[in-house]
Amino acid sequence: MFPPSNVWAYRQKLQGFSLAWRRPARPSMLRLLPTDPSFTARLSASPPRAKAASSHRRQNHRPQSNVPDQDEIYYVLTLQTDPSHHRTMCSLRERYFPPALLRVGAHISLFRALPDSGLPSLREDIAAAADHITPFQIHAVGPPIRMGRRGVGVPVLGLEPVVELVRGFQEKWGDVLSRQDRGTFRGHYTLMNKVDDSETVARCIHELRQDFGPNGCPGMVLGLSLWRYDDGWWRHEKDFAFSGAEKGGGV
Repeated sequence: MFPPSNVWAYRQKLQGFSLAWRRPARPSMLRLLPTDPSFTARLSASPPRAKAASSHRRQNHRPQSNVPDQDEIYYVLTLQTDPSHHRTMCSLRERYFPPALLRVGAHISLFRALPDSGLPSLREDIAAAADHITPFQIHAVGPPIRMGRRGVGVPVLGLEPVVELVRGFQEKWGDVLSRQDRGTFRGHYTLMNKVDDSETVARCIHELRQDFGPNGCPGMVLGLSLWRYDDGWWRHEKDFAFSGAEKGGGV
């Protein structure tokens, strides 16, 4: 449980987060290729999808950017968490996300469409910033929140060290960022999305309220990870470990 002195602040954080997500949810733009071999194996065993549906979905998930060249390669920047925390959150996402769409492991994204044209300087900025941050603890906590009408998310507390980092990057990279990446950062895990059946969404929220208590899922953020967007997948490019962090974290 959180200390009594933090209860009011904790409730205020959740209230503000929930209100912010009452707007209609936009389709998620990116998918993650997890590092967990068992997760990847289960995805490989899934039945193939129709070609037309796959093509339509890739078009819907294509990153939107104000960069002139729309055929440019894009990159995604996420938090790198410890393996135990990552496995726990992936298992929850596997439980609730539509199986036909589950090509994404659990993740907390900072930026979703960084352009390849500016990659050298972007990588320098990311590496320099990571060197000035030490590993810190986070909590993915209940109660769950409704994301639009078709999704369910879980807030993440303890992200203050990267809130300022994101703001700094937004100021420096503003000319090359997409509209979404210029928006306010609200760290969360999406456990369900693109589900039209309201009863299924309600059942997910009910179960998470029962199982995902106030202590939530604690974890450590060990660094930042850069991924290359590749026709619906993320291909791992590079990890940027925080100062003093051990290598080999999750996503």
